[in-house]
Amino acid sequence: MPILFWGCTAGRGPSTGDGSLPAPELIAPPDKSQGYQDSRTIASHNLTSQGYELLERGDIDGALRLLERAVGINPSDGPGYYYLAEAWIAKDNLDLASRFNSLASIYLRKDRTWTRQAKDQKRRIDAKRNDGQSVTPSQ
Repeated sequence: MPILFWGCTAGRGPSTGDGSLPAPELIAPPDKSQGYQDSRTIASHNLTSQGYELLERGDIDGALRLLERAVGINPSDGPGYYYLAEAWIAKDNLDLASRFNSLASIYLRKDRTWTRQAKDQKRRIDAKRNDGQSVTPSQ
């Protein structure tokens, strides 16, 4: 089964420097001209899109349920992993956020826009982790 990389050409989509999620157009439907007509891939794409919408509305638990189903159906769903990481960031579970960010980085590595998004997400996870650590003075 071929690995599917969803995304767009470089230069499209918003910057996430302000912490917002990438726009839905980054989750392009599977390209049927490339032979991606597999019903599992399409189902995963639909679940990922719905999970994105729930994240935008603040329904983190609902988004988690849909996104977990999406990556269960299509384990190479890079955007699904990215949005799972976002959901776990929102729930302050930085260990799971980091794990899903790593998977997103693997499956999105061939798309420059998504690669940039995943790197930014990793920086936000690391920064949040560092903000949560208490610093004890050395003796």
